[in-house]
Amino acid sequence: MINSDLEIINSMDEYIQNFLEKPHHVFGNMPVCPFVEKARLQNNILYQVYRFSSHYDLNLNSHLFKLIDDFRSSLSYQVMLIIHPDKQAMTLDESKQFTESLNKIICPTGLIAFAGNSDDSFNIQGVYTRQAPYIHLTIQTDKSIKIASELLLKTRYYQNWSPENLKYVGFPRN
Repeated sequence: MINSDLEIINSMDEYIQNFLEKPHHVFGNMPVCPFVEKARLQNNILYQVYRFSSHYDLNLNSHLFKLIDDFRSSLSYQVMLIIHPDKQAMTLDESKQFTESLNKIICPTGLIAFAGNSDDSFNIQGVYTRQAPYIHLTIQTDKSIKIASELLLKTRYYQNWSPENLKYVGFPRN
């Protein structure tokens, strides 16, 4: 890993610790992302700095799919965070389209990707939950996401979410 990669990972880790792990009244005084602290502290997050692109990474022979396959076969990690080192590499629309195309390929394998982009306007009562310092993909198993969201339904976490917010993240589940 080169020095700049480590700086990028450290920047994302600071964002995780200083924003995603912090309790917020909008989320029923729970952290913005209630499960990330445990995953981080248990070293269950695989950080990868990689220049992903729709021009060459949406085919099964790409380096991106090698990273995804390695993650899927790993027993050590619950989450993979792929961070693009160029903050301006994709517009929000390009980032969303890339993630949608990627999900069409990886969802049958039980994985799902979520995009993060500093221009993302998704928010819960003014709390912008996806505006990380770098464009990135978060990849997890669909099963773990469903279990986590079902657990959160039993708390006050979603109390301030609008029907549009809930629909955007896949509620109600089919």
